[in-house]
Amino acid sequence: MNRREALRYLAFTGASLASLGSISSFFSACAKRQFRAERLVSDRYGVTILVDGLRADLFQEMLDAGALPNIKKHLVDRGTLVETCVSTFPSTTGPAHLPFITGVMPGYNDCPGLRWVDRGRRSLRDYCTIHNVLFNADFPGANHTLFEILHDARTACIFDFASRGASDVLNVPAKTLWFMLTGEMEIWNKMDGYAVDAFRKVCGSGPIPRFSLVWMPAIDHIAHFHGSRESIIHDRAEDVDRHVGSIMRTLEEKRIYDQTLVSLVVDHGLVDTQRHIDIRDTLKKYGLNVLQNLMDNDQFNSLHQNNAARGVSGNSFALLYFAVKKEGRLSTLSYDWTRKLEYDELRSFPSGGTAKIDLVRLLRGEEGIELVMAKERENTLLVFSRDGEGRIERDYSSFRYSVSGNDPLGYAADPQSSALIDGRHHGKDEWFMATRKTTYPDGLFQIAQLFDSQRCGDLVVTAKAGWDLMDQGHKASHGGLERTQMHVPCVVAGPGIRHGTIPIARTVDIYPTYLKYLGIPRYDGEVLDVFM
Repeated sequence: MNRREALRYLAFTGASLASLGSISSFFSACAKRQFRAERLVSDRYGVTILVDGLRADLFQEMLDAGALPNIKKHLVDRGTLVETCVSTFPSTTGPAHLPFITGVMPGYNDCPGLRWVDRGRRSLRDYCTIHNVLFNADFPGANHTLFEILHDARTACIFDFASRGASDVLNVPAKTLWFMLTGEMEIWNKMDGYAVDAFRKVCGSGPIPRFSLVWMPAIDHIAHFHGSRESIIHDRAEDVDRHVGSIMRTLEEKRIYDQTLVSLVVDHGLVDTQRHIDIRDTLKKYGLNVLQNLMDNDQFNSLHQNNAARGVSGNSFALLYFAVKKEGRLSTLSYDWTRKLEYDELRSFPSGGTAKIDLVRLLRGEEGIELVMAKERENTLLVFSRDGEGRIERDYSSFRYSVSGNDPLGYAADPQSSALIDGRHHGKDEWFMATRKTTYPDGLFQIAQLFDSQRCGDLVVTAKAGWDLMDQGHKASHGGLERTQMHVPCVVAGPGIRHGTIPIARTVDIYPTYLKYLGIPRYDGEVLDVFM
């Protein structure tokens, strides 16, 4: 599958396969957490406006320049703006959407990327294909969505495929599907407007949804073809501002403007891309047999003829999976995909005949790769760059960090974060606060949670800024840990919300904030410090 074909798959699945979101509910067997309706505050509502791929720096520049008047009037001037809000690692659509509705990070949602291998369940996924319809069934049923918690009330999920439990799933208009498949850009210019039309439609028929998620996917898709800061992206950001005005007018018309908690959030940023390293070709160069993709296969069985597989997300992030030889039926060559490899095996991996290769050493030396990550043992993660190594040791939600050579994350060179490299464990929020202005804000927690997924790769790699991990095509990419991809806009407004700013937040904090506002008596997670 070439890049153009892959992007058309993405066009089809990223938005139009949201129209198949209701199908995925048939594959879900999730026990719903039960709450008596009277426990909910009866006159409160919630709306999350999820804008895909809008860079935080561009958002702030346009806000300061007066180019986003509706966002300023309805949200910033009557709410709380987060100075440094970080997405999730990987910073990519899908894994980064789930925290908004589950309050759980990708590692704990067992969704480590848009493409992954699950050895235990003998499953492969590529959500940029028809596998998208399995998305709602693939994350744990115990991770209850906001829609499921509010099961006695009407809820709406508009265009997003992360829709499990929503009573109303509104999909991309069928008339647009052909144009999306053919890559027609004009349709994408209009897509966010269609989402707002759907929101107004659902609010105009029957009870007003207690909670609505409105996904606006246009900026991300267009940026992949044009770049992340081009004039067309400015135009689409101004469209988003107009759409926010339309949503807020709808709330006024329904007389719930002063009863609704509204958040404007973004799933990931973007970094412009000029150069490309095809990670599959790189692994083949090392003498490995690499599965062509995670869709065109005979279920899980095709893996057994390969000793490597990769799952690329956003094109700046990849999960790498490896297997050692075993004796197949009738003594044929086969590979053992029943277990993850130990760290030592990755440093001495068979590469044909009796040859052994050090996968970490080879990958960290590639021109287009910035970071290589591995799990040394339980609660100990390693991060490699070309000329340095970092060790992350976790004790529950606290982390100790040490460095050999040049610090891959750059914390040792920063006055605030270097003070925590003292041989002791420090809490994840202390690390976040200290690293918020670095190249890798919140990096320790983000890396650690990813490796908690049983579907995580044996190795994780991210591309250098300006590079991606597939063949040529993209002009902007995401998925990595670097600031431009992780730092996202976030503003929350509504009754009882303090006017001003807070220094840090994670997108996963949005979920418990809504639960508190709506009167849910029990919730996990950290509520945003936005209430008066």
